[in-house]
Amino acid sequence: MRKVDIFNAFYAPATNVLRAKVADLLEGSAIDTGLELFVDSVSMPGFWRKSPASFRTMAIDNAATLPKQFRDPLPAYSRDAARDVKCRTLLIEGEKSPRMFRNNVDKLADWIDYADKQTIEGASHGMNVAKPGVFNRLVHAFVSSW
Repeated sequence: MRKVDIFNAFYAPATNVLRAKVADLLEGSAIDTGLELFVDSVSMPGFWRKSPASFRTMAIDNAATLPKQFRDPLPAYSRDAARDVKCRTLLIEGEKSPRMFRNNVDKLADWIDYADKQTIEGASHGMNVAKPGVFNRLVHAFVSSW
């Protein structure tokens, strides 16, 4: 089975359609439109337009990587692979993140022995941009507790 077939087996058809459209937009030089569609789909509608210029610049600078990521995704997480993680691990999710991301965090929290799961209220997938103070405090508290 090719990697793209494995990718399609793990993701909903609607997600594949959206990602294909984003890839076409980005590869067709409609960078802002493609990134707006993608960012709003993994965060919340309107997130792209409300994002700080520094975030938009970073995303634009890295836009060419998205189509490649969509076509060559990482393998799905497995319980066995997660059990091999033997260090403290901080998992942060946004309360309003798309369900697929929260499901991933829930599974990893169950599978990794030393996982510390935190949720940022009112935030979506771009929680480090939307709620940087809360995000940074969680990371700082986690690192400082060693």
